[in-house]
Order: sequence, then structure tokens, then C-alpha cells
Amino acid sequence: MPAPRLHWTRGRTEGAAGLARALEWIGLDDAGEAIARVVRLEGPLWFNWRQYRAVALDKEAKVVQLRLPPPEGADWLACVGGQVVGRAALPLQAVREVEAALDPE
Repeated sequence: MPAPRLHWTRGRTEGAAGLARALEWIGLDDAGEAIARVVRLEGPLWFNWRQYRAVALDKEAKVVQLRLPPPEGADWLACVGGQVVGRAALPLQAVREVEAALDPE
């Protein structure tokens, strides 16, 4: 039986609405259920010569996002369910990693 064909849609983005860059692609099956995700790892945040490896997501800094530098050339994670099945330099390469992981052969 061949692997299910996924339909990819843009998830989270960064930047202005007209020039938004994708941070995430979501793979949906024929029923519209999310099967896989391709996620861009965001590295440290630079501000005025200072590097921040953790960014507060709320005013009280109770929720913090860690921003460690990804391995060189592996900015995209390929995930099936909650499992990482590969890393890639480009989103399309990560999509191929997902498809290979879902292929039963």
C-alpha cells in the first residue's frame, strides 16, 4: 500500500502579511487531518550587539521560548506526529524526509 499523499499548507509565518515568511508547513491527509509538520528552527535573537537564547512569550516571562542555534544547514525539522524524522536545510527537503518516513517500503 502506498504512503498517503499529503496536502501541504502554510502554518505560522513571520513578517508583514504581504511578505510573510513561513515558519511552518502542515501536511494534511485527504480527510483534512494534520499528519506531519515541517518546522523552521529559529536561532538566537540579536538586539544591539547582544544575543538572546531565550525569549519571553508573555509579560511575566512565565512562558519562555528557547532559541538555541540549529546545527549548520539543518534549519528545518521534519516531524510526523510528535516524532522528528529528519532535518534539512530547505523546507522542500524536509517535506521529502516526511514523505520517506511515511512510505511503508
